[in-house]
Amino acid sequence: QYDAVSYSGMLLANEACYGKRAIPSYHFDNAKVIVSIGADFLGTWLSPVEFTYQYQKNRKISGEKPEMSRHIQFESHLSLTGSNADDRYVHKKNKKAAVALNILAKLGGAVTAPAISDAAVNKGIDETVAHLKANAGAALVVCGSNDVNLQIIVNAINEAIGANGKTINWAVTSNYKNGI
Repeated sequence: QYDAVSYSGMLLANEACYGKRAIPSYHFDNAKVIVSIGADFLGTWLSPVEFTYQYQKNRKISGEKPEMSRHIQFESHLSLTGSNADDRYVHKKNKKAAVALNILAKLGGAVTAPAISDAAVNKGIDETVAHLKANAGAALVVCGSNDVNLQIIVNAINEAIGANGKTINWAVTSNYKNGI
């Protein structure tokens, strides 16, 4: 079976990290902080209709809900998701892994992060890490890359912030991307 757009990198990374060749259910509605590294989850990534519905729940302020979720987007070109972000940081396309490694390193991961020369992106990484630490258990990091190694780094970030079981649900997997 082949998918028109391959998510094999994510499937293989999840198999390596969790022993399941599957894509979990993401719950943007449970997240107070959403970080996307090139994932256009409102436009083209995985299930944009489902994610848009979840995303908008925490983006409306009401008397019962006086605060809004924070959305931080790292990307190399403007996307629908990036245009809706609270903070958007533009980097070169080949710097996705560097951004993810720097976030993981600053969260306490035992990795060596490459230097990033862009001061705005470095500032964005520092602010992102502060928001992720402040909202541990209520944050979600997603990545639009099909690179297995980059998806493994994102899995480690989600482990470090306590996303599994709260904003990521492995009990209900998404079976719409099973191809190679």
